[in-house]
Amino acid sequence: AAAMIVFCSFEKSPTVIEYGKKYEFKNSYPIFFIKNYSAQVLKANMKIVGATEHAVVLYRDKLPKFNNNGKMVFNWFEWVRDNKNEYPKIHPTQKPVAVLKRLIEIFTDEGNVVIDPVAGSGTTLRAAYELGRGSYGFEVDRRFYNEAKEKMLGDLAKIDARRREQQSMFQDLEVRHD
Repeated sequence: AAAMIVFCSFEKSPTVIEYGKKYEFKNSYPIFFIKNYSAQVLKANMKIVGATEHAVVLYRDKLPKFNNNGKMVFNWFEWVRDNKNEYPKIHPTQKPVAVLKRLIEIFTDEGNVVIDPVAGSGTTLRAAYELGRGSYGFEVDRRFYNEAKEKMLGDLAKIDARRREQQSMFQDLEVRHD
């Protein structure tokens, strides 16, 4: 069965869960992401600062698809920043590709489709692509849409060309080997 993962503040989790119920996503559970940094630098000398992100997994009657390879999956994940040389920073609330890839691996199979209704930087689409999933993304801010299309998703055609070239080289080797 399908799942919807909504990133939100800890305080907004109950609201997300209630909205989910209005649309027949009757069940949910939280996921926590642990960072090794905080965006609240200016408050660091005044109080304990936040270093977590939160999400809610919403699903209908059946538990969502769950690929755990026989290993226990905890309700928290490490939030590791993207390498800026590999993935450009486009959006202020951009999620790391590695975090999204892990969620996509757990909740989908290769060939499934991932939908991001607030695509922003396009990292979800990039993560889905790198894992062999189809994807659809929607973004209302034209500036983010254009930057995502150009910077985050623009080199996917190059990646495809390299893959085809490698497959062709591999097939040539197989032919020569026979």
